[in-house]
Amino acid sequence: MGRRQNITLHEETIALIKEYQEQHHIRYPGEALDRMIEEWETQKATDHSQEYLMSLMAERFQDIFSEEMKRLRLAANRSDKNTQVLLELMNGFAMDQNLESCVTTPIFESQAMKDAKQAVEEKISHQRQKRISVKETQPASS
Repeated sequence: MGRRQNITLHEETIALIKEYQEQHHIRYPGEALDRMIEEWETQKATDHSQEYLMSLMAERFQDIFSEEMKRLRLAANRSDKNTQVLLELMNGFAMDQNLESCVTTPIFESQAMKDAKQAVEEKISHQRQKRISVKETQPASS
């Protein structure tokens, strides 16, 4: 049962209530206002549910991918370290041999370079196969 209440509203608010009444075929402004508030409360609860669901999904995403991102960072760091070591070794070799110029691989690729590339490709392929085998033997997590 409703309770009578005298309130003062802006003209724009009254116009919105009347529009709502017409759209929803409601006879009394108080009933229209009650339904508008109910809809607002429902929307607010839905928004909170969606925010909660989104935060859970974000946490799950972070849990799943944080380990992968850590592995990628470690691999990139190892690769960068190995590259730096190779550059230092090559610079030392060039200094030791008094090399003034360098023939790059687009100009000529030695058999040693071809062998080294093949060895690296095989090593990468082997590591990939090991990762796939490990994933296949692990139980699926839900």
